[in-house]
Amino acid sequence: MSEINTYIALPFREQDKMLNPSRKNKMAALLLISSVVLSILISADRLYVDSEINTDPSTDHTDNQLYINRARTILDGKLLYKDVDTQTPPLVNYLLVPPVYFGASPLAFEIYFSFFIILTALAIFYFLSYRDERKAFFSAIAFLLIPTTLVVPTFARQDEAMVVFFFILPMLLLIANKSRYMYMSFSSIGVWIKMHSIFLIPPMFLKLKEKEIAKHALIVSAVSIAITLPFMLLAFKQFMWHLKFYFFGEGGELEGISFWRILDAQGYGIPGEALIAVMMVAFLFVYYVAYKRKFSIWKTVSLTLILYFIIYPKIHYEYFLMLFAVLLPYLMENKKMVTSVYTISLLSGLTLLIEQRYLDWGIASAHRGIFISVAAASMLAIDILLIFILRHAFTHETWLD
Repeated sequence: MSEINTYIALPFREQDKMLNPSRKNKMAALLLISSVVLSILISADRLYVDSEINTDPSTDHTDNQLYINRARTILDGKLLYKDVDTQTPPLVNYLLVPPVYFGASPLAFEIYFSFFIILTALAIFYFLSYRDERKAFFSAIAFLLIPTTLVVPTFARQDEAMVVFFFILPMLLLIANKSRYMYMSFSSIGVWIKMHSIFLIPPMFLKLKEKEIAKHALIVSAVSIAITLPFMLLAFKQFMWHLKFYFFGEGGELEGISFWRILDAQGYGIPGEALIAVMMVAFLFVYYVAYKRKFSIWKTVSLTLILYFIIYPKIHYEYFLMLFAVLLPYLMENKKMVTSVYTISLLSGLTLLIEQRYLDWGIASAHRGIFISVAAASMLAIDILLIFILRHAFTHETWLD
């Protein structure tokens, strides 16, 4: 045990020199497996699914046209928010420029998004192998092969396939390199890619001493100002509307696959403001306990993410990718918990299909009530499983603690 602790305490470059040669073989195997699996799915989508199953343009399950409009605005030298409708943070739209530049075809998006999934799987193994090579490899495989990971970059073509990499990267860097400044910098950048990275920031502040808090707050402020200032100056009204829509759901309809959204669609909705207030109180409780018990950052992020997925009313299917990327490595030592995560992936996929068919598009069917009941039951089951995982994470330490 003392040898392991000595190894973990070494600087990043020194650790790299001591690594077992088998690590390179595992990296190569992971690269091969991920490339082959995703290539098969891309081929299936291009050769069969889109031409034989996804044939109704009115129920297109992707947001690709939105991506194209925003990326072309950038390529044309125009301004997001002002010259094109933009409901996302700015940086994610710049990340979408490459596939649009290279033709904006479904194939271009699928290859590009799959590249980020492969990068995420490799990063999970590479950085976590500094703790335990075997567990790191199985964590990467578990993330790669979970149904949500396979569907999001291929059949669904959603930008969360990129976002997940930038979301988990700060946590991986912290595990391997122990640089709090690097963690905070990448977390701050991640917030302006997609909202989920905001969950990474408060847990770090809980770990800081009073003298360090101001320095890290300055990092968050400096990064945020540098990214948002052009839009604040040139498209203030539209940019502020985006912030209100994005963080509070103002000005938009309630969508997604949360249990609360399904109830709302049936006329039994709970006000979103009330749910957000409950969620904030729950977060404060977790942060208080985390501070008192000195929880690890990975544990605290996991707990708040779980609460977010239980309580927040505007959950989309692809958002689960961030949750799974965090939970699968954290829970890798417990087979029941990993099985629960895979079950959540399957149930959320089932709910997505029902949502698209009977909620988002409102297509009439004699069996509509049955399918929506199945969706509600699936989301309720997901919430119950998340509560069990929450309880386990609260009461157990894992290899990442």
